[in-house]
Parts: sequence; structure tokens; C-alpha cells
Amino acid sequence: MAWARWGQALQRSMAALRSESARIMRMEVTSERTEGAQLLYRLATPQDAAQVATGSDSDIGGLSRCQFSLESEARDDGAPRTFGRFYGTISSHIPRGSRLERSGYAAFRNVKRPRLFSVEGWDTTMHPYLAIKVRNRLARAAEEAPPSASLRAALQTQDGTGSTVARAVEALGCSTGGAAAPTPPLFYVNVQTDGPVTTDLYQHRLQLDERVGPGEWQTITIPLDAFVLTNTGVVSDMQVSMLREKVLTVGVSVLMEPPQLPAGAAPAPEPAVRALRRTDAAPDEAPPVRGHKRHGSLPFDLDVAGVWVVATPTEAARL
Repeated sequence: MAWARWGQALQRSMAALRSESARIMRMEVTSERTEGAQLLYRLATPQDAAQVATGSDSDIGGLSRCQFSLESEARDDGAPRTFGRFYGTISSHIPRGSRLERSGYAAFRNVKRPRLFSVEGWDTTMHPYLAIKVRNRLARAAEEAPPSASLRAALQTQDGTGSTVARAVEALGCSTGGAAAPTPPLFYVNVQTDGPVTTDLYQHRLQLDERVGPGEWQTITIPLDAFVLTNTGVVSDMQVSMLREKVLTVGVSVLMEPPQLPAGAAPAPEPAVRALRRTDAAPDEAPPVRGHKRHGSLPFDLDVAGVWVVATPTEAARL
């Protein structure tokens, strides 16, 4: 097994060397083009599924469970369609005697691709948008679902000059100033880069359009500059721009609650929390205690066809 991993790392290193040499011979400034979608990964073969890693709070004593499988179905024209299926149950229940402070999460991502002396990554500097094609099997019927946030909401968060709290409220749905977090389960897109802190993660809500029925696919587009830096489930009080020239992993997580705001964070401006304002509950709600269920357990079932980066939202619509 060790020799097999070493051989794969050698193959990646040689492929990268050949690609870089060819780029230099063509006198290209960058190896990535600015037009057309750049595929990060597709979930269409057993080999693709083997490059996916999963995890949940059950790894540290929680009760959430998740699975990832490869599924197939016939398209309208009869041609086969293969995709990944991420499903299971998240639970906010904290077992008695556990040291957990929070629970209720599950996630998947692509596995890292080591080379001999580094880790292979994607250069996304010429493609400012991330696009992911998904289908929510547990979506409500279109007539029952309220309008949901669109790309416009994500665009409002990509200005890095705003306050950390305001950006976190917009991008992650964090609760502040008497506002309530969105109704779980909550899906997030997670991006890890080759930065100095290995536990850093850039996150953004995967805003599924609830007007789309459970049998329909949708392509969600998110500006990469709209992602918010978090660390172990807490929004970082010092936001650092994403190292977009070296993206290592991209994945999806499902949470019972949004990431936490940094300790001592000031409330966000009123426009940022207006959409999250709660009117049917007290503004101060006690945190969960061990052995107590706040949301209980919730099922989730998300199909994923692939992940791309694109130059424009129009390109994403053609995926």
C-alpha cells in the first residue's frame, strides 16, 4: 500500500512537471485559462468516489452519521447519469458524559493529492466563481417552499472591507443581534488551501433554491471572494484572503447550527441581520446542555455531480 501511494505521488509529480514544461515552452503566463469552466472534480466513476473522504461528529463521540455512495439513473434521453450521493443523519444530541460542547455535523471532501515534495492543488486565480451541481432529495415541494437567497446575496458578501461579523452573517447565516440562525439542516461549501494553518477552512452557505423540487438538479454559484475564513467551527476574527492559487480540497458539510462568531464580536449592522430576525422566540436562548436535544436528529440527502470554478455565472448555467 505504501509503495502504491508513493507511485501515485511520483505520477502526479511527473505530470505536473510535464504540464509546467509545456506551459513554459508555449510562453504562457499562467497555466489556467480565463474562459471556460475549470473542472475541479466530477463524481462519475468508482475511481472518482474513491477520492472522497467523509467525516462526522461520530469520529469524536457524537451521534451524527453519514455515507457517500455512487448512484446512477437514466436521463430524460435515456443516457445514463452517474453522481455522488451524500446522505445520513445529523444529531445535536450530546451524549451524557461526553466532553463535546457542540455536535451536529457531517462532511465530505476530495482527498489531498500528495506529490513527492508537496501537495497538488488547483490554481483558481483566473476563475472568480465556484460552481457546484447538486440535487436535494429531501427538498420540499416547490409550492411549499419560500423564495431563497440567490447569487445576489452571495455577491453582497464578497467585499472584504466589511466587518467580520457582517460578512459572517451574510455568508454563513451566523446569529447575532437578536437574529435567529436559518432552519437546519444547513449545507456549506468548504475550501481548504495550502496555507500555514492546516485547520483553517473557508466556508460559505450552499444556498439551495427551495423552489426547485426534489427531483431537479441545480447549479449553485458562489464568488470565491465571498467565502469566510473559519477555524475549528469558529469564524476567524482576522480575515485573510483565500490563497486561490493553491486550493487543496473542496467539499460540502451539513450542520445543525452555523459556525460560531469570534468571542466578544460586536453585533452586525442592522441590514445584515434583518433577514435573520426572529419574532417568535426570545432573543436569548440558552446553549444546549449535555443530554439535551435542541433540534434532535435530522436526515439529509444530497446528490452531487461535480465541482467547477468559472469565470462568469453565465458559464455556470451551462454546466
